[in-house]
Amino acid sequence: MKKYLGYLVLAFMVGACSPKTKNPEIQKLEDRKSLLQQTTKLNDLKLKLEKETQNASKFDAQVRKANEKSAKAAKDAKSLSDKLKSNPGDPKLASKANKASKKAASSARSANKLNTKLGKSNNKIKSLQKDIHKLEGSISGLEKKVEFAPNNQ
Repeated sequence: MKKYLGYLVLAFMVGACSPKTKNPEIQKLEDRKSLLQQTTKLNDLKLKLEKETQNASKFDAQVRKANEKSAKAAKDAKSLSDKLKSNPGDPKLASKANKASKKAASSARSANKLNTKLGKSNNKIKSLQKDIHKLEGSISGLEKKVEFAPNNQ
């Protein structure tokens, strides 16, 4: 009797530790749920990508304006500096040249900051595109898996 009881306990233990078999309908629904979650994640990434693309285009326009402003300020500073070379004793001209060079330096710094922001935005766009590509591949695999499941509805 103890012998049979031992076999019975062993059978229950093996049954409890073995992987659970799932109903195909439940598995199909879980696959669909996973597919929907992945699709939702993909749509969120696409929205982020679109927003970041809009930010990048804003930064691009700002960078162009800042670069033009910086180039103009540098040109003005250079022309005043050249005038100051020919007339070194003029204090008004020296003051103007000093102000122009400070303005040129300031505009160059702001253009540099905007260029940095644009670079970060472009890197974020690349990263989002990479994530979208990976997720699309994953979704493609899930779609095939769900597609091959029998549809009894």
